[in-house]
Amino acid sequence: MASKPVMGAKRALAPPSPSPSNASNASHGGTPSKKQKREDRARDGATPTPTPAAMAASIVSFGADDRTQKLYAVEFLKAKGTPKTLQEILDHLTLQHAQENFHKEFAKGLREHGQVTFLPDPAARVKDLKEKGIPAWRTGRYEFRAKIPGVKSKTTLLDYLQRKTDASKLEVKDLKDGWPDCDKAIDELEAAHKILVVRTRKDGRATHLWLDQPSLFHAVDPEFRVMWKKVKLPDVDDMVRRLTAIGQKPASDDPKLNKVATTEKKQKRRVNRTSKKQTNEHMKHILQDYSHLVRK
Repeated sequence: MASKPVMGAKRALAPPSPSPSNASNASHGGTPSKKQKREDRARDGATPTPTPAAMAASIVSFGADDRTQKLYAVEFLKAKGTPKTLQEILDHLTLQHAQENFHKEFAKGLREHGQVTFLPDPAARVKDLKEKGIPAWRTGRYEFRAKIPGVKSKTTLLDYLQRKTDASKLEVKDLKDGWPDCDKAIDELEAAHKILVVRTRKDGRATHLWLDQPSLFHAVDPEFRVMWKKVKLPDVDDMVRRLTAIGQKPASDDPKLNKVATTEKKQKRRVNRTSKKQTNEHMKHILQDYSHLVRK
């Protein structure tokens, strides 16, 4: 005979049944794996994190992401220093799984980029690739366009400086845009007196270049250099006073200020004149009536 439950006694609760995830965790020592976490999120309705290929394949719009990818492409071409195909660029940026229209627009943007030079393939190769089903916009190679293109050696640097038609400076930062490791070549050309270099006082870093002529260089005796540096120049105020005393014009004077002062002295004060009434009194004898003198 079954016993009746005693009044006032609490009924014992059965332990919860283990869920599949808990059972799996228990079998693995209680620590869920990455695979188990993805399965739990999928079962709970959470969206799994897409892979890079899936994210690239979902790109269909252009904007900040497209500009960023082109910036990475330019940096890639600059670092390599050699022409690269579109497929090599897409593989480096992990965009090879993107949609076809994205690849086409990306290639068009690279060809129009100011820092990229497009090198088309020969017509025969383009025709051969077209017969294989490869579109024309996938052909050709892309190369980084430096601020000073074609200067990557001492010979090309001297040729570029000789072709200059003015005496303007060449900034080293522009030279390093296409030739990053040019410091050693600059030092060697300066030692051979083929270029003039302006350097910073703090660390001796080259900042500007000009073309030099080795035949115009003449060695100076070190003793004379020491004597030259020992000559002390007068102070600026003392120099101006001495020049003014002997009737010379100091070079520190601003000619613009002198011109303004001279112009102010030459200006005359304008006199306001009252206007008088204009009459024809001086033509009064001409306007008289002489009709009575006409013969009839």
